[in-house]
Amino acid sequence: MKILYYISLLCLFSGFTSFQITEFKTDHLLFQKWVYVDYKNGKVIYQSNRTFKKDEPGIEFKSNGTISQKQNSGWCGTPPINYEIVSGTWKNISKSILEIEYPYWGGVKKDTLRIIKLTKSKLILKPIYK
Repeated sequence: MKILYYISLLCLFSGFTSFQITEFKTDHLLFQKWVYVDYKNGKVIYQSNRTFKKDEPGIEFKSNGTISQKQNSGWCGTPPINYEIVSGTWKNISKSILEIEYPYWGGVKKDTLRIIKLTKSKLILKPIYK
């Protein structure tokens, strides 16, 4: 009878320890400055660069969960466009889904993005509209 008790206890313990909280890891290639290149078929294409370009938007992902977003500083998108760099946050929702939050001229924006491609020099994101 004692052996059945110990086997039951062992099975119960094994069952509880097999459940782990999964933390999604982000590829280290993401942690750099990305400059806007193009928008095609609902996808935003970025190229890595050491610095943001003067008249182009961009985003920098940092390993501490923050971003620097270079964006239009006003509501009008007609050139000449004035850019500003704002600070925001990002987090993994899954292995390929990111959620970013940052201030913009109309308040605070929260975007959900799917990583389509990530290499050392190229990042392709697809916004997920809810």
